[in-house]
Amino acid sequence: MMRMWGAALALVLAGAAAVRAQASGERLAPEVRLDAIVAAHRTSLQAGGGVQIPFGYYARIGLIGAAGTDVVAEGREASGRLDVVGRFLLDPFRQTSWGLSVGAGLSLRARSRDHVRPYLVTVVDLEGPRGRSGMAPSLQVGVGGGTRLGAGVRWVPRQAR
Repeated sequence: MMRMWGAALALVLAGAAAVRAQASGERLAPEVRLDAIVAAHRTSLQAGGGVQIPFGYYARIGLIGAAGTDVVAEGREASGRLDVVGRFLLDPFRQTSWGLSVGAGLSLRARSRDHVRPYLVTVVDLEGPRGRSGMAPSLQVGVGGGTRLGAGVRWVPRQAR
């Protein structure tokens, strides 16, 4: 199972390198984020970071790693995850200051006293106006292993979404 996930990640990264010329000179966008994943019997609170990879004008692939704690009936447990999420941008040319995107992907979640579990993920992402430093806030809601609520900051050039 881990070989399959490793191969999928390698294909995503190789594809990103192959289409960089189509991305109109945009570069990788670092990101930091805080997320809550609320499920029936556990709530995960995680901090993470990663990168957004441009795939042409309308798409981004996000690679995010996060770690934190799960709140369960017995107390707290350590947890972590690796997300690979593709997003389709509805305003790729920044005609408005707030940009909406929708996406889907895979999440590998690890918990103490459990094995790694894969989840399908769907998200709606709202990215705010970019500051002079290139920082832009983002909010995300979705499903995948529970209801996902997240907030983050991305660093990208002012003209890019």
